[in-house]
Amino acid sequence: MLGINRGRAQPRANRSWPFAGMDLADSKRKSNIVGKILFVVTLTTLCIILLQQSSSFSSSTAFSHREPGVTHVLVTGGAGYIGSHAALRLLNDYYRVTIVDNLSRGNLGAVKILQGLYPDPGRLQFIYADLGDAKAVNKIFAENAFDAVIHFAAVAYVGESTLEPLRYYHNITANTLTVLEAMAAHRVKTLIYSSTCATYGEPEKMPITEDTPQVPINPYGKAKKMAEDIILDFSRNSDMAVMILRYFNVIGSDPGGRLGEAPRPELREHGRISGACFDAAAGTISGLKVKGTDYNTPDGTCVRDYIDVTDLVDAHVKALAKAMPRKVGIYNVGTGKDQ
Repeated sequence: MLGINRGRAQPRANRSWPFAGMDLADSKRKSNIVGKILFVVTLTTLCIILLQQSSSFSSSTAFSHREPGVTHVLVTGGAGYIGSHAALRLLNDYYRVTIVDNLSRGNLGAVKILQGLYPDPGRLQFIYADLGDAKAVNKIFAENAFDAVIHFAAVAYVGESTLEPLRYYHNITANTLTVLEAMAAHRVKTLIYSSTCATYGEPEKMPITEDTPQVPINPYGKAKKMAEDIILDFSRNSDMAVMILRYFNVIGSDPGGRLGEAPRPELREHGRISGACFDAAAGTISGLKVKGTDYNTPDGTCVRDYIDVTDLVDAHVKALAKAMPRKVGIYNVGTGKDQ
C-alpha cells in the first residue's frame, strides 16, 4: 500500500508544472468568459429596454402625451347638439379633441361628420362611454392627457325632468361628481361647466344677472344647481380654473350646414322651438303649439332670450382661453333681448 502511494506521488509531482500552466490559462479563460457574460447581460438588458420603449411608443397616441399650453380638450356630450358644435369650433381652432358620449341623446352622425372634416391622426377621437361608470371614466383619464374639460353631457328637458327626476339627479349631479373626481385624480386643472338659466327659477326682478338668487323650480334646474355647488365647493380647496356658463334658450346651427339639432323622435315633444318649427314646416307634425296664454307680455305668450348655438360655443371657447388657476368665473350667456 505504501509502495503504491509512493509510486503515484512521483507522477503527481512531475505533473505539478503542467497543472500550474493550466491554472494560469483557466484564469484567462474565466476572465474572458466573465467578460462575455457581462457583454451578453448588458446587451440583453439594452434589448429589453428597447423593446419596452418600443412597446410603450406603439401604445402611445397623440392624445396620451402633453404639449405646452391647453391643447387637448375633453368634450363630454360631444355628440349632442351643443357639444358637437363646440367640438367643431375647437377643431377649427387647432385643439386636439376627445369626445366622450354614451349616445343616449347624442347623434353618432354628428361625430362621423366631424371625423370626416378632421381625419388627420391626433386631431379627434371618439370614446363611447357613460359618465355614470366611474371605472370607465377613470380609465379614460388615465389613458389620455387632458388639459381641460368642457362638460356638456346632460339630459336637458325641463318637462321630462318632472317625470323622471331621479334620472336627472343621477345624470347631471352624480355624473358631474364623477368627472370632478377623475379630474382631481389625474390633475386636470381646467373645467368649463355648461349650466343653465333654469337654476334661477322664476326671478322676482328682471333682468336676470349673475347675482340673481338661484331658486330652481324643476328637477333639471335643481340638478344643475347642485352640480354647480359641488364644483364651487371643490374649487375652493384646489388650484383649478373654473368657468360656469349659465345660458338661456339655444337655437340655430352651424352656418355651413354641417351640423344641427337632431332630437330623437320620442323626445320631440320636449324639444326646442326651432325643432318644432322645422317639424311643422316639413309636415312631420300637424302644427305648432304655443303653450301659455297668461304671461305678462303683450300677447300673453312667453318670451325668451334666444342665443345662436355658434355664439354660445364662442362663449365656451373664450371662457377656456380666459380660465385662470384658483379663479371661478360665472357668466350668463345670452343676447339680453326678449323674443
